[in-house]
Amino acid sequence: MKILHIANFGFNKQGAHFYCTDRKISAGLIENGHFVYDYSFRDMARMGTIFKTKKLGAGNANKEILKIVDNLQPDLILIGHSDLLHYSTLIHIRKSHPRTKIAFWFVDWLCEPSKIKFIKSIAPYLDAIFCTTGGELLMQFKLPSNKISYMPNISSKAVESLSQFDKVDNKIGLVFFGTVYKDPEREQFLKELIKELDENFSYFGAFDTNTVYGHHYLDILASARCGLNLSRRNDIELYSSDRIIQLTGNGLLTFTPEIPGFQKLYQNDEVVYFKDAYDLAEKYYYFDENYDEAFRVAKKGWEKTHQSYNAKRITQFMLEVTFDQPLSEAYEWAHEVYA
Repeated sequence: MKILHIANFGFNKQGAHFYCTDRKISAGLIENGHFVYDYSFRDMARMGTIFKTKKLGAGNANKEILKIVDNLQPDLILIGHSDLLHYSTLIHIRKSHPRTKIAFWFVDWLCEPSKIKFIKSIAPYLDAIFCTTGGELLMQFKLPSNKISYMPNISSKAVESLSQFDKVDNKIGLVFFGTVYKDPEREQFLKELIKELDENFSYFGAFDTNTVYGHHYLDILASARCGLNLSRRNDIELYSSDRIIQLTGNGLLTFTPEIPGFQKLYQNDEVVYFKDAYDLAEKYYYFDENYDEAFRVAKKGWEKTHQSYNAKRITQFMLEVTFDQPLSEAYEWAHEVYA
């Protein structure tokens, strides 16, 4: 098929976000044999005005999409994180190209009013919606005219290229990436963990440390044995940030909160679940003393990520749902598909 992929490819980041989901989705679609035309909405919006602001240039970016659709005649338009895309653009496409399927993906937790408002504004014109949030928060977008589904975060062996479980000389014990800005709960958790683990715990982006991106991020992962998967919200059905993929996919022994429903994706022998900072610290020291068991869990988590949540498999699933095809595999998250 010919696929127009409208997303935030971040050309203005100069490659610092090369491991983000939009590029993995395009790569997975190509791996499945399709032609993909990438359109970076925010970058085109910035280029559409002399002031280089995306809001002022949004109108031009929407007009560009209509021109591309006329020239490309895509079988599928796939939209991700393009909150300045206007529903009138989709109405026009529906009228002028009625055979073209339109689907939307979103990798975040569905609690912010502005994000919910945007998705609801375009939902009537979509054939399918895919989100990394499950349960009732996902169901709010279900309409008689569309299908909605949970989707896991996506891995790629070309990006998650490390196998840390094979290394024994790591400089960092447990590593965390993320901020505590406007997040008192996570700030308190990290303070407790710092007190419990001391020099065994390294963090980047929180408190007085700088955030790292690009290959510098991978360099730090390559120095670590264990990783902490701690999202801003850890009480949402099936939701985690893509940190879960970046840690398990690079072979780190990954510690994660007991996220509702998450054991359908990762079992107890693939990641280490914890209840609070003290439980995490106790389990960290246990695995620090039991290398063989830590090796087995980290390797099984790495295998699960690359076998089950790779870009080719997940984009295959997205296409099957969007085009009303029978599911070709027993996807671990198929219970969260609503037709």
